[in-house]
Amino acid sequence: MERRIDIEVSAGERTTMVLAEPDTQTDKVVLLCHGFMSDNESSTNMDLTKRLLPKNIATCRFDFDGHGAHPRPLQEMLMTRCLNQVDAILKGLSEQGYSKIGLLGSSFGGLIAIHAAARHPIVSVVALKCPVSNYPPLWRDRLGEAGMRMWKENNLLTFSSPDGRARLEYSYYEDLLNYDTYQDAATIKVPILIVHGDADEDVPISQSEALFDALQCEKYFERVEGADHPFSKDEDFEHMLSRVEDWFTLKLISTSLNQD
Repeated sequence: MERRIDIEVSAGERTTMVLAEPDTQTDKVVLLCHGFMSDNESSTNMDLTKRLLPKNIATCRFDFDGHGAHPRPLQEMLMTRCLNQVDAILKGLSEQGYSKIGLLGSSFGGLIAIHAAARHPIVSVVALKCPVSNYPPLWRDRLGEAGMRMWKENNLLTFSSPDGRARLEYSYYEDLLNYDTYQDAATIKVPILIVHGDADEDVPISQSEALFDALQCEKYFERVEGADHPFSKDEDFEHMLSRVEDWFTLKLISTSLNQD
C-alpha cells in the first residue's frame, strides 16, 4: 500500500513523501534519497522497495528540490534546500510512528544522507550507493577553469539532460562550499555500508575510500569490481541491490531485537 503525504519544509514550501508500507504494521522504514537528475521512482528505489516490503520494512521516497514532480525548477536547486527536505521528512516519519529509520543515499543522495545522518540521532543505519562525498572538485574537473569562470560570470550553467537542457545557478556551487562532508561523517555513530564500483567515472571510488577513512562508526566497504556509476550491468546492479537489502534487513531487525 502507498500513501502520499504532503509536509511543510519551511514557510510557503512543501514536499511530498510517498510511503510504501507492508500489510503488517511496522516501526521500520528506509528513506530513499535518489541521485542528481534522477527522481523518486528510480530503479534502485523501486526495486529495493519490492524487496523490503515482504520483510516488514516500509520505504519512503520523494523528489529532491528541482527534480521529478517537485514544483521548484532545477535552476534554483541548493544542497541546503535538499537537506531541509530530508530534515522535514525524517520528522514526518517520526510523527507517523516510525522509530527505526534507515537512510539510503545514491550518488548526490548519498551526500545528503551523510549530512542527515550526522545531524539526526533518529537515523538507525545508513547505506550509500556510489556516494558523492566531495562535490566541488567534481564540478571543477568536469568544467575546467574556463567553464567554472563562465558559470560564475553568467550565473547560469546549461547542460544536456534526459528531458532537454537543464540549468543550474552558480549559487548551487557556492552553497556546496559551505559543507565539509568528511568532518560531518566523522561524527556519525550508526552503522554505514558503502557500495561503490571501481570503474565509476562519474564519482571516483577514491572519494568513498576517503569517506570510509573518515568514518568512526561501524562501517563496511563493498568494492564492486568493474562496476560503473549506475551499476549498468545486470550482475553489478543485482550485487549492489542484494548487499543493500541484506544490510538494512540485518541492521534494522537486529536493532529492533536489541531494543525490545
